[in-house]
Amino acid sequence: MRQEAKSPSLIYIIDTIALVKYFEDDLPPRANSIFKSAEEGRAKLLVPSIVVGEFIYTALKGRLRAQDPLAAITELISDMESSSYLISVDMGIADWKIFLELKVPELHDRMICATSLRHSAKCIITNDPEIQKEGRITTVW
Repeated sequence: MRQEAKSPSLIYIIDTIALVKYFEDDLPPRANSIFKSAEEGRAKLLVPSIVVGEFIYTALKGRLRAQDPLAAITELISDMESSSYLISVDMGIADWKIFLELKVPELHDRMICATSLRHSAKCIITNDPEIQKEGRITTVW
C-alpha cells in the first residue's frame, strides 16, 4: 500500500529582515535552523505579500547586499515560484479582522502579525522589537 507523504505541520511566518538575511546568507543560528528544516521538508515558510514588497523596495533602494538588485528580486521570485516550502500568502478578510485587534503600531508589522495569527504559525522569524511585544505572537531570531 502506497503511503502519501505527510505535509509538514510546522508553519512559520517570515518577516522582511529574515528574508533579507536569508538571501544574504546571514541568518543567526536559530533562524537558520528553521530555514534548513523547511528546505528539508519539515516546515513551511509563509511569506506575507507585504514582506515580498518590502524586500523588493529594500533591494531597489540599494539596501540589500547584492551586486544587481533587479537580479536579486528576480531570483527571489523564481525561488518562490519553484519552492515547495517558501510560500507567498496574501491577506484575506479574516486577516484584516485580526489586524484590527492588534496593538502593533507599524502597518507592515501589523499585517505580518495578523497573517501569522490567521495561519496559526508557530512563530514569526524576526528580530523586530515591536512584533516581539505583541503578546499573542512568538518570535525567533
